[in-house]
Parts: sequence; structure tokens; C-alpha cells
Amino acid sequence: CLWAKAGFRVLGVDTNPAIVEAVNSGTAPFEEPGLGELLAELVGAGKLRASGDIRGASSRADVVKVIAPTPVEEGRPDYGPIIKACREVGFGLREGSLVVVESTVGPGMTEGPLKKALEEASGLIAGRDFGLAYSPIRAATGSILRDLVEYPRVLGALDKRSLRAARAFFSTVVKGGIVEVPDIKTAEVVKLAENIYRDVVLALSNELAVFCEKAGVDYHKVVEAANTQPYCRLLRPGLVGGHLPKDPYLLIYRAEELKADVRLVRTARRVNEAMVKHVVKLVREALRECGKSLRRARIAILGVSYKPDVKNPSGTRTADLVRALGKRCKSLVVYDPFFTKQELEELGYPASQGLTDALEGADCLILAVGHGRFRDLDLRAVRELMSERPAIVDVQGILEPSRARELGFSYRGLGRGPMGQD
Repeated sequence: CLWAKAGFRVLGVDTNPAIVEAVNSGTAPFEEPGLGELLAELVGAGKLRASGDIRGASSRADVVKVIAPTPVEEGRPDYGPIIKACREVGFGLREGSLVVVESTVGPGMTEGPLKKALEEASGLIAGRDFGLAYSPIRAATGSILRDLVEYPRVLGALDKRSLRAARAFFSTVVKGGIVEVPDIKTAEVVKLAENIYRDVVLALSNELAVFCEKAGVDYHKVVEAANTQPYCRLLRPGLVGGHLPKDPYLLIYRAEELKADVRLVRTARRVNEAMVKHVVKLVREALRECGKSLRRARIAILGVSYKPDVKNPSGTRTADLVRALGKRCKSLVVYDPFFTKQELEELGYPASQGLTDALEGADCLILAVGHGRFRDLDLRAVRELMSERPAIVDVQGILEPSRARELGFSYRGLGRGPMGQD
């Protein structure tokens, strides 16, 4: 949409027919502030359309942006989808075009298997017959349209001609500047470094939060005070979701091939992955304080988005939490105000009709995502809906512990001990 708005004739390609149909009808296939209106305007003006024909689209393109996913299963990246996408692009690729890879990949992938797939399918040589560059996306759900324009864009290219062409292309939309790096491999590592840095800091934050529970200290107060030091940026603890759980494995996998030691990256992943198990432990403790067992408890989980106040279930840890609790409790329901009951069920969740239905008779309420609507919950009304001696497990630290306890809840919060303070 941004490139169509800038004056380019844009053809979006996807292998999912439902997405192609939605785009061509001017309907955004996912929720993002400002996207629906912009898409409808551009499709209506004939500046943007979608297709399922990768080869055909590639044969008509001066610039091809590749944004295919890289799934990770059991710590191993599956580059099959993006290699296949590049091969299909190659079959239609014409001389003089520029290919820009924007997917997050391990270092060496673009100049290795992806370049090979493009060259073998097209019969052209990268750097001589077509340009090749790499520029990772820097944008967050909820502010994508702004981020793509305002954030500096990291750019690496195969040669000087590819770099000049890619820089000119991105400069038409990106106002935050272009950060040129020496080569494609450097740009690939930059993207991984950014995401791994956040994963490591989150692991430190989660570990400190668990320590504070044992020490009887409110970690959330620690964060507020510690972050007044300019060089300290502790984060709120929680279940790490989105793309962060996946991206470190792209580096770990490559490190194994290079026989490089990345112990800190591995340790951070283990710490963050263990937080689901820790939340289950908090649920057991809270129920035990109420004189109840997990096996006989009815549990309500609020929130399935991977971060607060967005509708995006991609990479959410709520799915892991549901799997961990599903076979251990009497019953479990899930509610998220951004999703309909049908949408939640299609995602595989045991969904409730609404918030009231989720809370009715529940023994334990788990606040898994810190949506603004959950921060404004009327705890007295919640207390009346739930069972006798109810429990709350506040993963995001959005409630006041003393208020919850005053109303008769057994309260546990990530980073807050049994006698957590405000």
C-alpha cells in the first residue's frame, strides 16, 4: 500500500487464494490501524491488485520484494517456503530487474540458497543480469504503516549497482533514512541481532522477576526505579511471543554449522521458554491457597494476541499455556475481546461466548495478555461471577495486588511473591 501510494504500480502475490480475493475486493486480510481505508482507496483507484501467479507477476516486475516466511520447528528453520518462492520468482524474472529479500533469515541464506534458486530458475546471473539486495522489515503490529516510513532502513546488496537501485527504491517511501551496511550477510545479522538483543533482555527480566517472587520483592517496582538509570532498560516480564521465539534459532542453527558458540543466545531461549511452566506453577500455588486443586479447577484465560491491544495471534504463548493446562484441569475457556468466538475456535481454542461466560464459575482467572480492556476490569464484578475463593494469576502485572486481595482473591503475579506489594 505504501509503495502504491508513492506512485508505483503494485501487484501483491500470495499463495493463499482467500488473501488474494480479500485484497482485490479492497478488504484488508488482517487488522492494522489505517490499513483498511488505505487498501480500499488504492484498490479502488486501480493502483494495487493481487494475484496468485508468482511467475506471471515476476515477469512484469521491475522490482520484486520477497517476504516469504521461515517456519521453525523444534529449533530447526525450514527454508523450504522461501527457497520455493525465489525459484518461482526466478522462472518469471526478467533481465534488469531488482530482487529484494525482506524475510528474516540466517546469515548467508540470501547469497547462498536464495541466490542459487533465482539464478537456476531464471538462467540469469545475479549482479550481472539482475540486482540482488537484502533489507529486513522493521515494523511492529499496531504501528506498521508508521514504522515502515519513519524507521531507518538497513540495506545490504550484492554489488554497487544493486545497492544504488535498492537505495533509490526504498528512499521513495522510507523517510527515516537508509543505513547502508557492507554486504548482505551483515544486513542479515543486523536483523537477528536486534531481535536476539530483545530476547536476551527479556530473559534477564524474566529471571529477575522469578527471583523477586522468592525474595518478596515487587519486580515491577524494580523496573520503574532501575530504568531511571539511562543505560538500564529492564523489561516487563511475560510470555515472549511474536517472532522473537523463532529468530534466535536462525542464528543458533547457523552457529552450529559454523561451530560457533552462542551460549547466551541458547540460555535466553531456555529461560523464556520455561516461563509457561512457571505460570502453571503460579496457578497451582494460587489454587492451593484457595484450598483447591488444579485437576478440579475451572480456568479462564484472557488474551491470545502475542502482545497487548493488537489482533495478532502469530507466535502467541497463550497456545502453549492452553496446551500445558488443558490436560491438567477440569475445564478451560479462552476469551479475547479482539476475536470472535468463531475466530478463537478456528485457532484451536476452547472459546467462551464472551467475558461474562468465561468468568462464570471460574476458579482461576489468568490474565495472559495486558490488553487495556483487562486493565479496566471491575474486580468486584469479576469476583461475583467467579466461584467461591477464586484465584487470579496476573502474567502481565496489570492489576493492583492489594486490591485483588481485599476483594478475596488469591493473587499471584509474575514477578510478585505471595505477599506482593503495590
